[in-house]
Amino acid sequence: MTMIPVSNVYRVVINAGPEKVFAYVSDLTRHPEWSGGKLTIEALTAGSVAVGSQYKSFGEVAGQQYRPNELRVTHYEPPTRFTFTAQDRDFGEVTHEFRFTPQADGTLMERTISMKMNPAMAFAFKLFIRPLIGQPMMDKAFARLKEKLERS
Repeated sequence: MTMIPVSNVYRVVINAGPEKVFAYVSDLTRHPEWSGGKLTIEALTAGSVAVGSQYKSFGEVAGQQYRPNELRVTHYEPPTRFTFTAQDRDFGEVTHEFRFTPQADGTLMERTISMKMNPAMAFAFKLFIRPLIGQPMMDKAFARLKEKLERS
């Protein structure tokens, strides 16, 4: 079956500098602090974050607890761009790209999540899953991230 690319972009402006936002978001082990749901991420590669760093995550998706994913950093360009891929058993490779752009007294953070889906799933995702589940979850996660970074 032909798979089609599906991407979604989520944005938030955070009243903190790009260096601070980048440092926090590029530390994947800190994502459970703001992303919501039941999520744990452990580093498999010792040392500082770099291209090739690997992680293991366990999370909850649509009520399925402890779904394992293999994570790998594919782009690391402080303080402007950070990308990692997640190998998901149902969706295959899912790319998470973060871009950080200075905005007046803060930072515009854009998160693009990309994957390939069969046409029926892509249709359902765009019409139902993203607006009813994905967007509200990301809005809550970004609100927590914004609060955490603006408070510290």
